[in-house]
Amino acid sequence: MNDLVRSLLEPYEGQMRQTDYLNPILRKGSDFIVNLEILETNPNKPFETCVFADYHLTQAQFDRFLYRLRKLKGTHVLGHPNVRGHAEVLRGDLEFQFLVVHTRNQEEIIVYYPRQDFAADELLFPLIPLLPPEDRRILLPIGGDPFTKQQRLETWIDRVLSLSKQDLSAYACTSQAGPANF
Repeated sequence: MNDLVRSLLEPYEGQMRQTDYLNPILRKGSDFIVNLEILETNPNKPFETCVFADYHLTQAQFDRFLYRLRKLKGTHVLGHPNVRGHAEVLRGDLEFQFLVVHTRNQEEIIVYYPRQDFAADELLFPLIPLLPPEDRRILLPIGGDPFTKQQRLETWIDRVLSLSKQDLSAYACTSQAGPANF
């Protein structure tokens, strides 16, 4: 990914960060501005990497970047830059946090947000890699029922915890959380 950014984005980096992305000041000849954020679901890698730069691209440059990006392993989506949220599931004394991002395809991608409750991380980190990559995140339509979202999150946590061979009786697996706030 670093090579891709270095070769296809860095040459078009703006001199200053935009203050208004709804009315951006584009570099001459550019069609739009791209920002990059990487959310890694592999717990052995840093979770979040933000490239705090504005890349002023033409449509052809952006298409070339997307073509090369899609050749890399992983799930790649175009997200809405102004929409981020959090959700949580409580199991006993453990608090499992999630990051919610809206995509341009009118979906919410929900991923486990590590380093919020270290005891929860200790339980989940060895288990998440046991899931197929496509199951390391939850996809939901934007604007869905909050109780359905909460139920999906709880089901996901219960599924991951069920992969554990250790005794989880100290963590009562009953929901104590209300609907997620999105």
